[in-house]
Amino acid sequence: MKLRNWLLAATACVSAAPTLAAAQETEIGEIIVTARKRQESILNVPVIETAIGQAQLERMQTQDLKDISKLVPSLSLGSAIGALGTQVSLRGIGTSTSNAGVDQSVSLNLDGLQLSQGLAYSSGMFDVAQVEVLKGPQALFYGKNSPGGVIAIRTADPGSEFEVIGRYGHEIMAEENRAELIVSGPVTDTLGLRLAALYDVADGYYRNEAIAAPGTGALAPEKRSAPTTRSHMLRGTAVWRPTSQFNARLKLNWVRDRVIGGDAGQIISCPDRVSAPSGVPFLGGGEDCVKNRTLRTVNMDPAAFLGVRNGGEPYRTTNQQFGVLELNYSPTPEITLNSTTGYYRVETESSLNGSLSTYAGPGLVSDTSFDREDFTQEVRANSDFTGPLNFTLGAFYQDGEITNRTTLFGNTAIRLPRFLASYVHNIDIKSVSAFGQLRWAVTDQLEVAGGARWTDEERSNAPFNLITGAPVAFPIAVPKIQSDNVSPELTVTYRPTDDLTVFGSLKKGFKSGSFNLNPLSGVRPDISFGDEKVEGGEIGLKSRLLDRRLAMNLSAYDYRYTGLQVGVNEPAQNGVPVARTLNAGSALVYGVDFDVSYRPPQLEGLEVHGAVAWNHARFKTLNNVPCWGGQSVGEGCNQALNPATGLFTGQNLEGRPLVRAPDWQANFGFSYETDIGHGMSVVLANENQYSSKYLTVLGLRDDFYQRGFIKTDLSLTFRGPEERWEFALIGKNLGGELTTGNCSVSNIANGSVLGGQVTGGTTRGPAGIDEVACYMDRGREVWLRLTVRPFN
Repeated sequence: MKLRNWLLAATACVSAAPTLAAAQETEIGEIIVTARKRQESILNVPVIETAIGQAQLERMQTQDLKDISKLVPSLSLGSAIGALGTQVSLRGIGTSTSNAGVDQSVSLNLDGLQLSQGLAYSSGMFDVAQVEVLKGPQALFYGKNSPGGVIAIRTADPGSEFEVIGRYGHEIMAEENRAELIVSGPVTDTLGLRLAALYDVADGYYRNEAIAAPGTGALAPEKRSAPTTRSHMLRGTAVWRPTSQFNARLKLNWVRDRVIGGDAGQIISCPDRVSAPSGVPFLGGGEDCVKNRTLRTVNMDPAAFLGVRNGGEPYRTTNQQFGVLELNYSPTPEITLNSTTGYYRVETESSLNGSLSTYAGPGLVSDTSFDREDFTQEVRANSDFTGPLNFTLGAFYQDGEITNRTTLFGNTAIRLPRFLASYVHNIDIKSVSAFGQLRWAVTDQLEVAGGARWTDEERSNAPFNLITGAPVAFPIAVPKIQSDNVSPELTVTYRPTDDLTVFGSLKKGFKSGSFNLNPLSGVRPDISFGDEKVEGGEIGLKSRLLDRRLAMNLSAYDYRYTGLQVGVNEPAQNGVPVARTLNAGSALVYGVDFDVSYRPPQLEGLEVHGAVAWNHARFKTLNNVPCWGGQSVGEGCNQALNPATGLFTGQNLEGRPLVRAPDWQANFGFSYETDIGHGMSVVLANENQYSSKYLTVLGLRDDFYQRGFIKTDLSLTFRGPEERWEFALIGKNLGGELTTGNCSVSNIANGSVLGGQVTGGTTRGPAGIDEVACYMDRGREVWLRLTVRPFN
């Protein structure tokens, strides 16, 4: 579609606005963002981004990034098991692989710390000051390149006044209790401290009604609510400003999460019903194979799975420690020097029912210990001369290590060996980059900026096979990979008035390759995959109209991706399921974003907003993708013939949508604040999210899609004098829509490890075709929340 047609189509859309200033102001307030690593008005920055402030986050009980997706069209998230963590996509570009060794295509920047491991994406949504979502490749300013975009979270700093905030919330549907305590204020004239603590415990939104088949290695779950969770978080902040030229900010975080009963995994499609092709009833016990609030996943009997942890009850425990030290020094009024030092450590262990079996014990248990440690250092210089030329120069360094140990226990009750696989991958990461941008103010209204980032990254993998109990080095064909990339960027910004900005940009970006952390075998000695790259451009218009009561923004983009790192599941090899990451051929992603917000002068305190995004994300070339289990020639499994078996192994997905890439997404809502006398006020707010259907797993089946949906949130908040107390009633996803952003396929009816499937032939085998299992998002939430600020 031509760019002019995009713009015409977009004018029919209504869209959404970033954070607004205080509700009692008629004029839309200024929003300061750091999209180019310096403070600028969102109206002036030549980047497509959404900014969400603290008031809006708290109004709707925003607890995680999935809540952010309700406010940002084109942002989609999926839950995943074990060490995979959250899977994030922007405009369909994101991680869709069951591989903890892959970096996310949409990076997370938490208080200046650049992160890309999925587990980190659940740790930042507490005591947050502002969230910025930058769409499209962000090669120049954010650590290593982020080809899908960046989610930048800035947590709250100590203010100039002493404050204590206590907050308690109870959620009815999942029996969740959440307590927060924040103590903050100045210690001296130059030093401020803030301590924020969180405790959260929940029984779980779903019910696990599994029945255990005797003698099969299964146990009935002790806890029927699922998943039960317990979280602790502690954050300390110190801000020191000894002079007008120097300041320092230190953030230290500790997070512990424990999930019992699995990660809300549910079988949603059983094309072969719940038959037992091998005679073992892995599916049964009332399993209905549809999305609902009832899960049926059995525990594992330790007598059948020798060495299984946590008494055979599925679980995941995650500990994270991370911190950031930011130093800013201005030797002259025109030059600012910055140093950002970051440290991140995540340790997680999990034990999972490997096939989500609902009646008999699973064919295997996946037991994993994952450890990642990163040290990062960025230095940067910014100029602010009165003349026409200014610059940004900097360098970035990363030293990272990943250790992933996985043991697949076999079900001895059905005569499988005790160990199906046991292995460890040790990955070392070294990354160095340098970046720079030159900005030329051609006139007072016109700026041209050009820059580039050079990156050199090396990763090595030293895997060991542990199946015999002693580590045995496993030779791989490619033990070391290297990326050497230059990503340029050119932007042109025109500001004819203080309330209008028109911009255009051309960009390139990349993300380095890595290794598959899969079971070790001689079948695929090369377990590496290559870089993901992107090039393209965008144009946009940002405006403030009607005496700044109306904000309206319009943008269009067109990008081509090559080497997309996508995840696929293969039929079991030697009794072991295989999920791997491969480089897709190429994809085209283009579309339109349009957003608007309005504060009518006739009703003080009312703000209405809406947003829409049309996104066309399709594979241009993608051949020889592994077929799903049982897929026939007539169903598209007609590539990559195996001469030894006479069966095909691959399929062509050219023209198919990317995973988590709906064509249409929108949000709209309002907030209204008014005084009710005696110093008290009330706030009524609403948010609505719409998404058209999208794929949850790569492939050619109708049951791989999440259908379109609408979710509605509503809150009513009463505030006392000077906001010393606040009581809120909050409803989230009031329609109770059950949705997912991440699914997988395997032969669950046959335990995922037993034979009998025929893939790539003209007829099916006795084991039929793969079932679909999804990791479900939470359904309806009803919160009662009390907040006190006794020193306001």
